[in-house]
Amino acid sequence: MPERIVTCRVLSGRGSQCTGEAVDPNAELLICARHLAEAQRLIHQAFQRARRKEST
Repeated sequence: MPERIVTCRVLSGRGSQCTGEAVDPNAELLICARHLAEAQRLIHQAFQRARRKEST
């Protein structure tokens, strides 16, 4: 019997669910690699903005 695939829980702006496989199917946050990378990029940008604000 094949193992059940757990999908990403991110919804698009139109309300359709992402069909990517979750990076960690046992985690509290079920997110695929694509959305994980996007979140990391956004967090990095936020830290960069905060750092620039501190230096001014």
